[in-house]
Amino acid sequence: MSTTPTGPDGGAGEIRRVLIVGAGPAGLSLALALHRRGLTPDVIDVAEESRSPGAALTLLAPALRALDALGLADPAVAVGFPRTRQVIGDHRGTIRDVVDVAPLPGSRHPGAIGITRPALHDLLSSASQAAGITPRLGVTVTSIVHMSTEAEVHFSDGGRRRYDLVVGADGIHSTVRELVFPDAPRPHFTGQAVWRALVDRPDELFEGGMFYGPRNKAGINIVSDREVYLFLVQNVEDLRRPPREQLPALLREQLIEYQGWVAWMRERLVDPDRVDYRPLEVIMMPPPWHRHRVVLIGDAAHATTPHLAAGALCALEDGVVLAEMLGETMPLRTLLDAFTARRYERCRLVVENAAQLGEWERTHAADADPVRLTASTWAALAQPA
Repeated sequence: MSTTPTGPDGGAGEIRRVLIVGAGPAGLSLALALHRRGLTPDVIDVAEESRSPGAALTLLAPALRALDALGLADPAVAVGFPRTRQVIGDHRGTIRDVVDVAPLPGSRHPGAIGITRPALHDLLSSASQAAGITPRLGVTVTSIVHMSTEAEVHFSDGGRRRYDLVVGADGIHSTVRELVFPDAPRPHFTGQAVWRALVDRPDELFEGGMFYGPRNKAGINIVSDREVYLFLVQNVEDLRRPPREQLPALLREQLIEYQGWVAWMRERLVDPDRVDYRPLEVIMMPPPWHRHRVVLIGDAAHATTPHLAAGALCALEDGVVLAEMLGETMPLRTLLDAFTARRYERCRLVVENAAQLGEWERTHAADADPVRLTASTWAALAQPA
């Protein structure tokens, strides 16, 4: 399980054979963007089934801009639920502040949508299938041997194949990163966990928000005409996960102080299959994100917490931007250096500012200003990727 360089890197002009490891938002957005440029990459994923773990998420306007480059923004808006602002309140439901969620200038799409993770995955997966890109599931990489003009990849099913470029889009616990960057930083536990749950949406609920309680922070995000997503951020000691059958009762207990719509949703948390619990980890790879003919994108390079609703945004942008840059004529090493430089500060801003929001929550900092930090970060992300 090693990487062995046998010669210098070549140029990017002849890149035709691309392997994408990971069939999440980063990997599938790259696959679709490459297909629009005339390439059909190989895609593999260690998961045995094509599915997206988790409940739901928010896609801000820059994420819709990235999906628009793939022809998928309109379908995403159609299955999601639009948002025009982010309300901030307390556990009693009293509104304390509001953050506008504005559309991008000249865009026909809203400033944000709520959407279930399976719905986003289905959009990306269906578009990939229509493009002739069928991820090979239950397979990962066991070694990558670097040669002067290609990389030989060995797979867990015993196969091997040579590629012009290998892209690690395989998440925060990336196998590709471990193989190619053995000295890279490890994912870091933040001291918090996030609960996520889906319940049926009442007809009279049209707006969600974030609500700060004495022990934790809860939020409501409408994700379709039929479903609403409840989340809660909890300070925890370690990475242990409770037994699945206990999740609804444990989440209800964490929400006991809340009133209003959060309390209404609390009483409907009974199905363990609709509740998810995940300790939060982060990673921010220092430059460069590439070595020889391998590059990292998405959570493999920059995994964030959900505090800024920008993890999927950064992953989608990575795929679109990398495909765009692979159309340029320059040596591969120069191109991948330029890709890292173009993406690094933007992704670092998300990872570090989201971590700051979590730290303020964890320590109950008196000087915390989450509204200002959230608004300034979203304004920065509205700029071109």
